[in-house]
Amino acid sequence: MLVNSWCNALNEAISTSATICAEDLYKGGHWATAKAILDDYPIDLWILSAGLGLLHHKDNVVPYKATFAVGYDESIPLYSQEYVGKSFHRTWWKEITNRSIFKSKHPTSIVELMKKRKRDYYIICGSPDYINAIELDIINGLEYLVDAKKQLLIITSKKINGRLTTYLFKTNQNMAQWLRCNMLMLNISVAKYIVKEFTSKQLNDLNELSQKLIEELKELPEREVKKGIRRSPEEVKSFILKIMEKNPGISATHALREFRDSGNSFEEKRFRTEFMALREAKP
Repeated sequence: MLVNSWCNALNEAISTSATICAEDLYKGGHWATAKAILDDYPIDLWILSAGLGLLHHKDNVVPYKATFAVGYDESIPLYSQEYVGKSFHRTWWKEITNRSIFKSKHPTSIVELMKKRKRDYYIICGSPDYINAIELDIINGLEYLVDAKKQLLIITSKKINGRLTTYLFKTNQNMAQWLRCNMLMLNISVAKYIVKEFTSKQLNDLNELSQKLIEELKELPEREVKKGIRRSPEEVKSFILKIMEKNPGISATHALREFRDSGNSFEEKRFRTEFMALREAKP
């Protein structure tokens, strides 16, 4: 099975190759904000890694390419024949956490972490693809917390498993304007704000803080979004083929940016899926 080969290869690489501290591996605004939270507030930082499972920020790892987001070269497959929707991602998460090379060092799943640190507060922040992958791990950990409603908050931009709705702080584009950040950094920026409020005011109930903030944010003005011209799948394919002809080595990310900068609109995941299909079809 793919997951066995993946875990064996990565574990061997970590054992035999030069490693890098996890907090130095990741790049970009999202990760820079996470590190700023770690530096500024009394928290511990854990990483939801599609390649290595649950990592502590001080773990020594090797570079890898894997993501639960769909439509990238490094996307974890869906295996739709055996698994419905994205259910394979939940299986993948369970398997890589079970096989983690860091098992002797620290908890390698959310349930193990909650079992060991049952009085801690947990702010889990991620895109819907990542929250989907780890949802069963969170659900299984709830029983170990002293008061899960007070101790757990999940920050993401879409609805989640019904058993976790109580703990959800659902972000939206209006909040991005309020926090002066882009949509890619919205979830982690909300997490930073909540950590600041929670620690500086010495609070003890994440749910209460979350509900209060949700009420306050209802008054936010609607974000003005400059909309591009909505394009059909055929128009998108035509654009991608032309840009590939002009620049054969272009990535999906750069193609999408050029597409949008040209005043066009199309859902990102569908664009990436079309891009990957066309690239694979090219001789």
